[in-house]
Amino acid sequence: MKPIEVLHSFIFKEAFEYLSKLTISQKPLWGNMDAQQMVEHLALAVKVSNGKLQPPLLSDPAKVDKIKQISLLSARPLPKGFQNEALPSTPLPYQSSDLSEAIQILKNELIAFEALYQQNPDIGFQHNLFGRLNFTEWLYFHYKHFHHHFAQFNLIPYVERFED
Repeated sequence: MKPIEVLHSFIFKEAFEYLSKLTISQKPLWGNMDAQQMVEHLALAVKVSNGKLQPPLLSDPAKVDKIKQISLLSARPLPKGFQNEALPSTPLPYQSSDLSEAIQILKNELIAFEALYQQNPDIGFQHNLFGRLNFTEWLYFHYKHFHHHFAQFNLIPYVERFED
């Protein structure tokens, strides 16, 4: 997988360059979220990584490490149409007044995420599928998650495998 510096740069810098090209009228290549719902969905995941939301573990605890290795810490992207069973199949109601505000909230949540782990490097929070993740593992998750949804909205190409 990518070096930590590449993950960090993508999540905290390049992601917002891509999001600056996103419009509310942009249609997804798959799924039923619109552009604003997608950004709010990303912010929701960041809120889990910074401890503001704490979902229950849905995976078998005995299999979490294997799931983490195969799905999260591998070069495999999230598959198109992946549905996290913790979320409803229909998009959640809007949390922001518009796309611009949703992007700003995402940015604020990422700032809170990074600040929290700088102050508490050993802290970690549970992902509902992958179990407890530390800062580096959350970076891997956000990198894959952002890539997945940016490809969904044709901001970047979908990749079958991440290069090292």
